[in-house]
Amino acid sequence: MASRELTREEGRQPARRTASGRRYQASVLVVDDEPDFCQVVKEILSIDGLVVLEAHSVTQALAALAHQTPDLVLTDVMMPDIDGLDLIRSLRSEPSWSRIPAVVVSARVLEEDRAAALLAGANAFLPKPFSARELRETIRPLLSSV
Repeated sequence: MASRELTREEGRQPARRTASGRRYQASVLVVDDEPDFCQVVKEILSIDGLVVLEAHSVTQALAALAHQTPDLVLTDVMMPDIDGLDLIRSLRSEPSWSRIPAVVVSARVLEEDRAAALLAGANAFLPKPFSARELRETIRPLLSSV
């Protein structure tokens, strides 16, 4: 069977409501030192009705987390200041962030790289480059409980 990209409707997350009946939009914090990568991911996820926050370093991500708790963190590993695995370790060690699902995206795709990501506390590993469909298929189950 040939693979294809999801249409806008197929990719959409179901509408969510808060206890008071207000519409809720899930949010994703994308952490990568390459702004172009963040922009592409933002475009893909925005189509699906997700709110996308960007951070171009782990330091920026931690500052963003201090102000808003996203429903999922998508982080690269190799960054100039602190690596993405340390970000995930920080998430897991902070009680208010410990349940945020985290996905590692990386061009380093050896088995030991995947194992290191999972050992740090990542819920999933997505090798770069990836398609919009692969991104959606990876994060959708992690957002289903939101």
